[in-house]
Amino acid sequence: MSSLSLLISILNSDFEREYTQFYREHGVETAMLSLCTGTASKKTLDYLGLEKKEQVMVQAILPTRKAREMIALMVNRMGLNMPGTGIAVTVPVGSVAGSASLKYLTAGQQFTSSEAEKMSEIRYSLIIAIAENGFSEMVMDAARSQGAGGGTVVHAKGTGTEYMAKFFGVSIAQEKEIIYIVTKKSQKDAIMRSIMEKAGPRTEAKAVVFSLPVDAVGGLAGLDED
Repeated sequence: MSSLSLLISILNSDFEREYTQFYREHGVETAMLSLCTGTASKKTLDYLGLEKKEQVMVQAILPTRKAREMIALMVNRMGLNMPGTGIAVTVPVGSVAGSASLKYLTAGQQFTSSEAEKMSEIRYSLIIAIAENGFSEMVMDAARSQGAGGGTVVHAKGTGTEYMAKFFGVSIAQEKEIIYIVTKKSQKDAIMRSIMEKAGPRTEAKAVVFSLPVDAVGGLAGLDED
């Protein structure tokens, strides 16, 4: 059961202002924006007639029903399903720490803690890999070898480097790259296994990987071709 979902939208940065206004118009006051870059190959970009551009990731916590409605609106009104615009997924939220956090995350939204909604059958997964800075392509090469399409890279700074150094037995840099890959659930295990084998802790990338269930998706029509 899940009453809240994390709505993640990865958009062409050209649409940042339009989507920021779109969120506000629908009562979503609290959202987190991060600049990121896509990992689509030049061959894929050429095929789609696209250029490699900077992207923006928008993350917001919403009641599950509203998160799904927002994706539908993005597709139907904002043209999210058009090539080169972006993607959006929702991820069930397991828990929120305290009423203050809940009020902050759902600011401006009509939400009651008693709201509950049964999750639909999970068909997609969000794979998240955290790797050393500069090794996102190694991670993506491993993922593509098992059928992954594109991904999104977010540059970040890690904490707890002293503990990680003891864990890996080598010095660990603070600068990280976080790679987000949306895929069919049926492909998830093979992709994660490939990343661990080819870009995992025993490699220069030192990637760690986990996955989250995705209960709604928009802008990824290619995954539904079968």
